[in-house]
Amino acid sequence: MLYWFQLWREFKLSISEILSVFPDWKVIYSEKSVLVLDWLNQEEILLKANFLGWTIKIFELNIKSTLDDILDSVLNYSKSFDWKFNYWINLFWETNLQLSKILINTKRFLKQNNVSSRFVNKNDKNLSSAQIIWNKLIKRWIDFNIIDLGGIFYFWKTIWVQDIDAYSARDYWKSRDMDIWMLPPKLSQIMINLSRNDWKNLISLYDPFVWLWTILIEWAYMWIKNLFGSDFNPKMIQESKSNLWNLKSKISWLNIEIIEADARDIVENSILKNNKNDSIVSEWFLWEVMTQKNINFDRINIQKKNLSKLYEKFFSWLKQVWFSGNIVISFPFWDVKWKYIFFEEVYDILNKYCDILPLFPSEFDFKETKSWSLLYKRQKQLVWREIFKLKIK
Repeated sequence: MLYWFQLWREFKLSISEILSVFPDWKVIYSEKSVLVLDWLNQEEILLKANFLGWTIKIFELNIKSTLDDILDSVLNYSKSFDWKFNYWINLFWETNLQLSKILINTKRFLKQNNVSSRFVNKNDKNLSSAQIIWNKLIKRWIDFNIIDLGGIFYFWKTIWVQDIDAYSARDYWKSRDMDIWMLPPKLSQIMINLSRNDWKNLISLYDPFVWLWTILIEWAYMWIKNLFGSDFNPKMIQESKSNLWNLKSKISWLNIEIIEADARDIVENSILKNNKNDSIVSEWFLWEVMTQKNINFDRINIQKKNLSKLYEKFFSWLKQVWFSGNIVISFPFWDVKWKYIFFEEVYDILNKYCDILPLFPSEFDFKETKSWSLLYKRQKQLVWREIFKLKIK
């Protein structure tokens, strides 16, 4: 059985995350919107899928020779329902086929075979993730997918779709501070997944720049018991405690430790002294929030200078305490008048203290940037993120 992963924007992050979460795979096809894998099983996919931050939908694929074969498959599946058969059909890629005709022909064929049916498609368009959830097409009905590769058809049903309501629900109770940077929950999930060598046995995580604890909150939802964090800012510590105590009331088995500590002097950090931390995952300090009115090259250079001092001390101390786990971090880069300004000063620091680990397998078609990083960008933002996976030398 083949499995199709529908990717989000920044598709390289999607692919890298998927290959990290599912270590045993064979790539059948990949491009900017899709990754098709073999050698997976549905049980493993459904166990891990809710931990994927950057995948929209997953569906099974079978090869069908003709559209008549597809109609027969829909008919056979409909017979397992004792009531009116509700379904949706999605058509992917450039094709001479018309979805409207497929929908009408499918309904006519089912009627000829005494099946009462209704297709959920509106305006002859594919279904969004939200529509799949709202129409309960995974739990109660069926979401079909057709891929036309020049007359060779791949066809079958959706097995998982990202639950956008779940993100909203767990965001609802978190406190916020709109004057500081906020790491998106989905990006937090990606960074956590990239940090894992052994997906099953990772037991603890340390975030030395907790901000509002987005990373550790996402980590808790991924069944990891031991959460450690620190920050130099007392306000962030207080906000983090508030968020995590709310979380602990929902997930009682969590072990949480929060301390006030300066990342520039971690040699005395009790968390690193007293606990085995499998990974460090963190949204590093991005400095001040800038706007279109005040962003300029001079301000960016001042920020880079200040940030470099912080990172130099942090990585030198990690080397002195022999931290052996993986480190997944994000550094800022800037968009000034449609020109990207990268934090090249930090590259020298990383090469001095760290091995920069690949985020794609060596045999994979897609590659990282020349700096071995992956980029995260959002429209209308001026400060974006460059993500690295590291190991202290």
